[in-house]
Amino acid sequence: MAQSGPCSWSPLPPRSVPKPDRYASRGIRLRSRSPTRNEADRHPACTNVRIGHGMVVYGLCEKNDWNHNMRKPEPISDAEFLKLMKLFDEDVRSLIELTYPNGPVQYRHVRQASVIVRRWLCDNELRRITDQIQVPVTFPMLKDTSIFEKIRDDPDIDYYLSAGVKFDGKPIWALYHSHADEPPNWVHELSSQRIELVKLSKLMKRPVLHFNGEDFSMERTLRFACNKLGGAHFDPSRDEQEEKLDLAARYVTFGPPENSLEPGEAGEIHLPLEPKGSEVLSGIAVVIIVAASMMVNIHFDGQPLFELKQGSAST
Repeated sequence: MAQSGPCSWSPLPPRSVPKPDRYASRGIRLRSRSPTRNEADRHPACTNVRIGHGMVVYGLCEKNDWNHNMRKPEPISDAEFLKLMKLFDEDVRSLIELTYPNGPVQYRHVRQASVIVRRWLCDNELRRITDQIQVPVTFPMLKDTSIFEKIRDDPDIDYYLSAGVKFDGKPIWALYHSHADEPPNWVHELSSQRIELVKLSKLMKRPVLHFNGEDFSMERTLRFACNKLGGAHFDPSRDEQEEKLDLAARYVTFGPPENSLEPGEAGEIHLPLEPKGSEVLSGIAVVIIVAASMMVNIHFDGQPLFELKQGSAST
């Protein structure tokens, strides 16, 4: 299971205007380009920049002209800023390698990705970067919160997973389980879902998994995976919410045909979506992969930070 593979990446070409002197100490390199009329209207002092380690940040605006209400960033030294940028760059490269492989994603890749995702998204280490360069950061998100609203009123649906991944090269946007013989009246909406760019706070609060009448947010699911399932820690203890997530993980699983698995590996419901795969993954693992992909596709001021060049879909 993977988003796509094989995949290479390269930074987008810079689009910039002359450099404000106060940004020089941040290791920001700029090239000349006049802002478009729309850009100038949106942000009076709009500046497009290329920062260290090959990453492009689009739309850096002079702090006093961009958002008067933004809290004052905590100052950090130039050396600390560059180290933080290097860590971010290396982590995103790692996520690309982990989530865009040549074959199905391995569970060990999921555990490794969960630690990186928690650092930048759950613990919001990303804020330390954006505080310094003062640009809005957004992430692509499947716009399916209306489906969750409908599911809450549908007692036949006991499982819904907001996906956006590929199994055996085929895109899967969502998965659900129903006890009814007929499909729900909202199922046609799954084919018309759209992607929207949202801020981190909205991303982390949005539901990604529904199980037995309860929604679980992106943040809750990611922290559970990282802190309990062997990402950063392995901890067999569970509170009430974590026990429910554990049950959800064992309820529906994905991977190779069940006859190729050891007894007890498959969930109560097992979907053989990876005929050439070798490992069983849960919906929790899918959420981690989705979060990793969102981080790889991060946008600075509405522009993608990386350009991914996707090849054939994984098998």
